[in-house]
Amino acid sequence: MAQRLFNVEGVRLACEDVGSGPPIVLLHGFPLDHTMWNAQIDALQSQFRVIAPDLRGFGDSHLADGDAENGVGMERYAADVIALLDWLQISEPVVLAGLSMGGYIGWQAVLRWPERIRGLIPCDTRAAADAEEPRAARFKMAEAAMQAGNSSPALVMIPRLLGAETREQRPEVEVALRAMIERQSAETVAAAQRGMARREDVRGKLDAITADSLCIVGVEDVISPPAEMHEFAQLLAKSGDDDVRIVEIEHAGHMTPMENPAAVTATIAAFARQCYGL
Repeated sequence: MAQRLFNVEGVRLACEDVGSGPPIVLLHGFPLDHTMWNAQIDALQSQFRVIAPDLRGFGDSHLADGDAENGVGMERYAADVIALLDWLQISEPVVLAGLSMGGYIGWQAVLRWPERIRGLIPCDTRAAADAEEPRAARFKMAEAAMQAGNSSPALVMIPRLLGAETREQRPEVEVALRAMIERQSAETVAAAQRGMARREDVRGKLDAITADSLCIVGVEDVISPPAEMHEFAQLLAKSGDDDVRIVEIEHAGHMTPMENPAAVTATIAAFARQCYGL
């Protein structure tokens, strides 16, 4: 791996930048870091330049003063990603994949900077905003993390992040996921939860997206279930001349890149090759 550090408005952010060729950007979910994509990074770098940031506060990236209290909006994370591309001097439109929270950020990137996104891969994510009860639960977890002084309140998510088959037959995935969550700070958990709680419902804007799109979802995903992702894939398809598809990943829940890495990697690679005309 090749970690690179850069600054956005005085905030230090980190990313992995490996391989050569057309760029693929991988955005991790909550409350994780870029290492959830390790299998994809390792496999894709033989064909592509793979850029996998630690989003603001996660992994080796820092927060700005006030982020934990005020929350980090999805548009702020997206602006960080665009700043990263500028810093890397990548001006051509990229293929961008985002899992869960990374998908929320992907929506903001493609809606606000459409000229920078060639292909969009919403992975195990949602287009709708939170209903009242899940929104309140986000604020509650933010407060609990700050009171605990660590990310332990987020560990309650693990049973919903993984499919039953993964938990029963591949316990090493849960071990890696737990360690990743435990590495994150209380402030980062609070900042992201408060930002996600306030995110906008983008369903009414999906028909404006002209980038080719590939939706990926685990068959056993209970957080962003296949039926819900099929619904917004249809909204994306209504944007006209773009190419939209959805792929269901077997033997996986919400964390498809970790639960069935080979299938996710192959799906991303095939889509990226099409986007870049390879």
